[in-house]
Amino acid sequence: MARLEEVVARLAEAQARTEERVARLEEAVVRLAEAQARTEERVARLEEVVARLAEAQARTEERVARLEEVVARLAEAQARTEERVARLEEAVVRLAEAQARTEERLARLEELTAQHAERIQSLEVTVARLAEVQARTEERLTRLEMRVARMEERIMRRLNAFGARWGLRSERVWREGMRVVLETVGFDVERWVAFDAQGEVFDYPSNVELDVVIRDGQTLIVELRTSVSRDALPTLERKVKFYERQTGRKVHRRILVTPWYEPGVDEMARRLGWEIYGEPEEIEAEQ
Repeated sequence: MARLEEVVARLAEAQARTEERVARLEEAVVRLAEAQARTEERVARLEEVVARLAEAQARTEERVARLEEVVARLAEAQARTEERVARLEEAVVRLAEAQARTEERLARLEELTAQHAERIQSLEVTVARLAEVQARTEERLTRLEMRVARMEERIMRRLNAFGARWGLRSERVWREGMRVVLETVGFDVERWVAFDAQGEVFDYPSNVELDVVIRDGQTLIVELRTSVSRDALPTLERKVKFYERQTGRKVHRRILVTPWYEPGVDEMARRLGWEIYGEPEEIEAEQ
């Protein structure tokens, strides 16, 4: 009996200790439950953070992909740039060589320019002297032209006087005399004869004759006639045109010398470009 009481007493003590431990366990469980709740709350927050991080990671990977694409394009552009730079460097080398050649040519040109400047200066001096000589020459030529003009005027007056004084009727004799006079004073006289096969002058094939005088490179036609009618002037002009076409020479002056001509012939002659020397008189037209 005493042992049972002792056993019961020990069991009561053990029960008390067990209840104490259970109480402590319950308290620990409560704390664990609270901690679990806090843990779950933290886990929830972590999961939310992880989700946001995952989204950010996805966006980052997308941006990285785009950056990689951009980098690839930049690498290609860099390669093309390097290729262009290489070509530019080669071009620069060629330009440098060309520049060197250009500078060499410029140096030669500068040397030539200096030489030309000296020659030009010398030429300017020469030209100045020539200008002075030319001025003197022109002055002398002016005086000579005036003398020749006066001489020509005297010759024409003398020819008119000769024709009127001697009353020449033979054009051949008058023409030969005229030739001698002109050649004596330095004129070149030519008796030009050509066959007009097309009849341009007389409307039928025939020889065309003209007295041609050359002076200082100018061509003069001198027509000597014992008399001149109005009908004769168009024929004379056709003879001049035929001469110009056949020879290629330009006739600078047309001179008509006659002792007599019909009234109105002088005005008609001037319209056609002829200079007429003679006296107007009523005469019968030449047949």
